Amino acid sequence: MGWWQELAAGRRLRQGQIIVHPTEGVFGLACRALDVQALRRVSNLKQRSPKQPFIVVVADFQQIEYAVDLTRIDLTPISAGWPGPETWVFPASQLAPRWLTGDDCTIAVRVTGHPQFARLCSDVGPIVSTSANTKGRRPALNLLQARRYFGGSVDFYLGGKLTVPGRPSRIRVATSGLSLRS
Repeated sequence: MGWWQELAAGRRLRQGQIIVHPTEGVFGLACRALDVQALRRVSNLKQRSPKQPFIVVVADFQQIEYAVDLTRIDLTPISAGWPGPETWVFPASQLAPRWLTGDDCTIAVRVTGHPQFARLCSDVGPIVSTSANTKGRRPALNLLQARRYFGGSVDFYLGGKLTVPGRPSRIRVATSGLSLRS
């Protein structure tokens, strides 16, 4: 996809809009992480509870470090898997927006290894991205599937390639290393 489409996607996100975009394994449904209104729209489109937390994706951990309580965390094994399709669930700091933490006061973070997605995160800041599908359906592996799920309810569709098609990110607990999703 052309650079102008990436710029348009970034502009849409900064305006509080919702986009579909490629990630490492599946197409994602995304908004700016600090935009609570847009996040509500994503929850509605996904047909999921607004209390269910999302993954926050960044280009560099420093973009979200303020929201993470690192007092009991050894970042060495965590940073070894970044950037890439590795999500870690951290204890949230007092500065973390509650709409990103859920009731258990944790925050799920991934430093993306997808080049296009990383540029988007660098441009607009932390992004909430979840698989582009509605409840009970398989995640979209291309724009056509995503359009079938969401049609005109999404503000912008950004084309591009998946780096490891069909494989969602692994999710692990930062305090224990326990795998929640392989």
